[in-house]
Amino acid sequence: GKITHLQLEIGNLEKTRAIMAEELVKLTNQNDELEEKVKEIPKLRTQLRDLDQRYNTILQMYGEKAEEAEELRLDLEDVKNMYKTQIDELLRQRLS
Repeated sequence: GKITHLQLEIGNLEKTRAIMAEELVKLTNQNDELEEKVKEIPKLRTQLRDLDQRYNTILQMYGEKAEEAEELRLDLEDVKNMYKTQIDELLRQRLS
């Protein structure tokens, strides 16, 4: 009767306790892992900031180079047009 019922309940409670103890171990391990990862965050932030700075510097350099290239291209156009004008002029002189 009552004693058997109590024994069953004790058995169930012991099982539950064992399961909870296991869960606690799991959670503790997860917590340790998370704490390790959290420690990494500041380092990652610093790395990201450095990368950002390098990227922006390179982007700026690229922009400057692109501008220089465009200026050179325009200069070349001017020179070509100048030569073309001179040649046309010479040809016109020859013909007249």
